[in-house]
Amino acid sequence: MTDGDCSRCGDTYTKRGMSRHLRACLPDSSERTSAFHLRITGAQRSDYWLHLLVEAETTLSRLDAFLREFWLECCGHMSAFTTETARYEKPYDDQAPAYGPDRQSMDVPIRAVDDEAFTYEYDFGSTTTLDVAVVDTGDWSLADLESRRADALETDTDGIGLLARNDPPEIDCGTCGESATKVCQTCLWQYGPDAWLCEPCATDHEADCERPNYLPKVNSPRTGVCGYRG
Repeated sequence: MTDGDCSRCGDTYTKRGMSRHLRACLPDSSERTSAFHLRITGAQRSDYWLHLLVEAETTLSRLDAFLREFWLECCGHMSAFTTETARYEKPYDDQAPAYGPDRQSMDVPIRAVDDEAFTYEYDFGSTTTLDVAVVDTGDWSLADLESRRADALETDTDGIGLLARNDPPEIDCGTCGESATKVCQTCLWQYGPDAWLCEPCATDHEADCERPNYLPKVNSPRTGVCGYRG
């Protein structure tokens, strides 16, 4: 499991430890806005995680856009949030899908989602699934998230603030065991972890692979998938 740094104070915690820490580290404010503290984790790779502060009126479509831009977007795929009672979808194009009671638009505020845990999917072919958990709710102001650190993580003023993220997980080269820098997509489905390569082994790999096609290792649960380059 990966650790990560708090964007406000710079201290390092585990994913679970960060949840406890942020309860104390989130600032008090005289201009408070109802907001949700979310922990978002890769379902297939739980060593990738984010902590976000999301204002209650922020729509799911805005959260979808944030996750795409920050962590996932490669080819404009479809996406959806799924709760126990409803599925909130973003279609592939601007054609309006046939929404109904169990299939709804993402243009609803996050406060309308009653579940304390739900899922998000990006790309219904090579799917990246995220687990979303509501850590806490309270009255906070995104304007007060300006960090005391010189190297602060950026915060988004459009209803979402980035509180913390995981440090990049180590992925070993499948050939020599050193730190990998890229993956050969041509070989990934057949050889799995052995398709991750360091720079020297990637050079040697080109002589053995008919169609070497490399993607960089990036700090995202979508690393190595589809055309994602970070």
